[in-house]
Amino acid sequence: MNDFITVYSGDLMRRIKSRPFLIGLMLGTLAIVAMFKLPTVLAPTIVNQGTRLVIVADAPLAAQARPLLAKTLTVKGVVPAGTTVDRALLQRFDADSAVSIAQVKSGIRVTIFAKNPTSVPSGRVRAALLPLQVQHATHLTSAQIAAALDANVEVRSLSTKFHSVHQAVAAQGIAMTLVVFLYVLVLMNSQFVMSAVAEEKTSRIAELLIASVDPMVLLAAKVLVGATLSILQLLVWVGIGIALGSGGGAASAGAANAGAANANPFSLSGLLGNTLSPEVILAFGVFFILGFLQISTVFAGVASLINRTEDLGSISGPMVIPTIAGYFIGILAINAPALPVVTVTSFVPLLSPFVMFARMAVSHVPLWQIGTSIALNLLALWAFAWFAGKLYRVGMMLYGRPPKLAQVWEILRSPS
Repeated sequence: MNDFITVYSGDLMRRIKSRPFLIGLMLGTLAIVAMFKLPTVLAPTIVNQGTRLVIVADAPLAAQARPLLAKTLTVKGVVPAGTTVDRALLQRFDADSAVSIAQVKSGIRVTIFAKNPTSVPSGRVRAALLPLQVQHATHLTSAQIAAALDANVEVRSLSTKFHSVHQAVAAQGIAMTLVVFLYVLVLMNSQFVMSAVAEEKTSRIAELLIASVDPMVLLAAKVLVGATLSILQLLVWVGIGIALGSGGGAASAGAANAGAANANPFSLSGLLGNTLSPEVILAFGVFFILGFLQISTVFAGVASLINRTEDLGSISGPMVIPTIAGYFIGILAINAPALPVVTVTSFVPLLSPFVMFARMAVSHVPLWQIGTSIALNLLALWAFAWFAGKLYRVGMMLYGRPPKLAQVWEILRSPS
């Protein structure tokens, strides 16, 4: 136990002070800040892109169309029908497009002249002018048209998980962000564990360590150091997110989408209130630790077989595939938690740390499924630890050419 504490504390302090860890922590912090601040800067530009227009129509038709278009678009001016539409006209009104409206037998004909056709909100123009089209096609009054088109639509949730659209959107936002955190932290710190093992072996430091410390103690200490650093990074990033979200994140969200202004994923009430229950937050912590321990343990065991640091890329490439697959299925689970592939993979080790948490965040998951998933992951962790321990115990003392698969199989079959 004393050996473990010595190795763990020494490696932890070395890693905390290392440049890669500090750079990763700083870059992650900057990414969190950018995630909250960029919407405030970019939202007005993105939301208003292509929405400034000039109406080209006869005066009576323009008087009817202008208030309809002004509800969702920005009307910069009105010019008479027959006016030549060119870039100079748009530049004079500081507009993105010109909407030409003419009356025909079947109602109205609308032609949009745009600087950038891909940014034209033609659907919004069509929806805004629909009452005018119906009015001219049926000759009903504007009041009759407004009454006929005023459909009272209300969304009611049949799920007991969320009772409002805002709450469901907020839960999806939080779950999406935490799944991204899980992916980044697991992948980044597992690679650090792998690099540390390979570095000690190639520099021959491992020979001195193994001479005085049990190899399994070394392996456990390195994996747990990686888990500690991952938790530290997670706490820092989430803490910054909570601070930024509580200090104005809702305002920036409202700039981008007024309907989801209350769905700020990192407001303190969002994390600790009704959006994510304490059980779901606890589940995230459990699956985060299980996922990291599984992946980093395998990474460390395989890294002990490497004789050159240049081989890390070729070895780690195929090994990150389960992590990437788990991440994408987890994102899918946030939007479609009832899909069969989501349900099945929530029990598969290496994948379930992403998928089961995502299911729990947005839907009700039976307790027996949660318990079964945790039990399978614990069993898989034991198997991965046995597998990695076998490789690590022998691999750290193997030099020269990398062992072949037959040799690896013999190592796994050996009793010690």
